[in-house]
Amino acid sequence: MTFGSAVLLAAVTVCTWNGEWFPSGRAEHRDTPENEARTVAAAARMLSDGFARVDPAGTNDLILCLNEIRNPLVADSLVKAIGRTNLSVAVISGYRRRDRFDMQQDVIATTLPVVEANWSTWRNARAATPPRGYAHANVLISPTVTASVYAVHLKSNYGQTTEAQAVTNRLKRTLAIGQLLAQEKPKRGRASNPMIIAGDMNADKWDSSFAQETIFTALAKARFTDPLERLDPRARVTHPGRGRFGDSVLDYVFIRLLQCVGNPLVLPAEGLSDHNPVFVVVKP
Repeated sequence: MTFGSAVLLAAVTVCTWNGEWFPSGRAEHRDTPENEARTVAAAARMLSDGFARVDPAGTNDLILCLNEIRNPLVADSLVKAIGRTNLSVAVISGYRRRDRFDMQQDVIATTLPVVEANWSTWRNARAATPPRGYAHANVLISPTVTASVYAVHLKSNYGQTTEAQAVTNRLKRTLAIGQLLAQEKPKRGRASNPMIIAGDMNADKWDSSFAQETIFTALAKARFTDPLERLDPRARVTHPGRGRFGDSVLDYVFIRLLQCVGNPLVLPAEGLSDHNPVFVVVKP
């Protein structure tokens, strides 16, 4: 998409989704090509349905933030299958896992003009270094407004059995969000740009077991708003409970200097992932 030919619209639909080891659905595993192709097609239909529900006219531009995507080929296949001819991958991370690429990459795809795109691992903090990192893109949401978009997948509590591990996991999430806020802090004399931080935060702001979490207060202090606050508790579940674990809200679209239009939508993942996608319509 070229800047001269782009039609920049006032409203943008932002979606975040953790695909759960997409498209195999299992850690460090590859399903048959036929099964993975079916999964990609089904996921594209699900995401397209969400975009249509929040924007029936289909006139909004799109920003899609994805977690746990295997590689660029998978990302491109999913984005192409969604069927928006001007939707393309702006950036996919390249995290390493020992001697190979990780199978949990972060992706940003958009229909908007991309000014700059990059990705990074988090800063080294020795034992408290957060896993993975972020995908980032600066996109034009109007002829004069550039928004900074981050797709993130923060440290989970999976396998946590001790209080010491709980403290370290919280610290890893805190350091990750703190890094983003610090590097996006406007320099003296310059105004802030609109900003979106979307993805799997692996923390639930409404769950008392996360009462010691600091990322939500840090984001609020930095003037981010959370559109999920508009929803009834039953409508904002992004990680349905299994077994002894109850429903959770782990996936968010935090926005700064942008308005939320209407209510967000959390769409059932139809068995394609253990996370539900979140759709939010925003405008400058």
